[in-house]
Amino acid sequence: MSRRYYPRRPARGSVPWLATLVVMAVFAAWQGYGRNLTVDSGSAQATGTSSTVASPSASGSFASAFQAPVSYATALRYARQESVATPHLQGYSRDSQFGDWQRSSSLCGYGTTGDYVLKRDMTNVVMNRYCKVQSGDLQDPYTSESMYFVKGEKTSMLVQIDHVVAVQDAWASGLWRSSRARERVSYYNDPDVLQAAGVDWDVSSSPVWLPDNTAWHCDYMAKRAYIKHKYRLTMSSAEKTQTVNLLTQCAAR
Repeated sequence: MSRRYYPRRPARGSVPWLATLVVMAVFAAWQGYGRNLTVDSGSAQATGTSSTVASPSASGSFASAFQAPVSYATALRYARQESVATPHLQGYSRDSQFGDWQRSSSLCGYGTTGDYVLKRDMTNVVMNRYCKVQSGDLQDPYTSESMYFVKGEKTSMLVQIDHVVAVQDAWASGLWRSSRARERVSYYNDPDVLQAAGVDWDVSSSPVWLPDNTAWHCDYMAKRAYIKHKYRLTMSSAEKTQTVNLLTQCAAR
């Protein structure tokens, strides 16, 4: 694997404004927005009915930190049980509704959820006396490439904390309900939902975005199904079809 320090494709944290408008305009396969209104890799639900399913492949690799928390068979069962509903897109505001990283009691009371995830997902981690991550090595699950993270104004953005099921997806598939308002901050800061990743991304026409690293497709989709089940989130018809089809292949391997 090559060692890289800068992204080769447009980063999720630096999407040109025109591209952002285009993505917003084609919401049939819309991508959810993560921190600071960057395109979040954990794609949101699609409203269409078609589905393109790529076969899981053994090419590439990923670190054990990114394995799904449940078996493929269990994730498949969760996906089959998910309710189907049209995404509720109206009224979303990440900052006002989901907040920001909270301080972690396991990191001196100063480190945040973001620091906790970086520490969990990287190796050779260096932290300061306030339990904030300063540097570390990341095997990017999206590309299987190795990256070196250094905290700094121009370098921190090269590794982001992604919500596997994007925040806007979580809103649209259930957390928009006022009765569930108290769950939003917890969702935003739930380590089960989060992972460290590089900033490379490709826009996909599939209902569910899948990473370039095909070796991670099964675990990625199993994670999504687990999160949707844990938070009682719905799926669109196309999203459910793609999820069930891919996990069926994964469970049969």
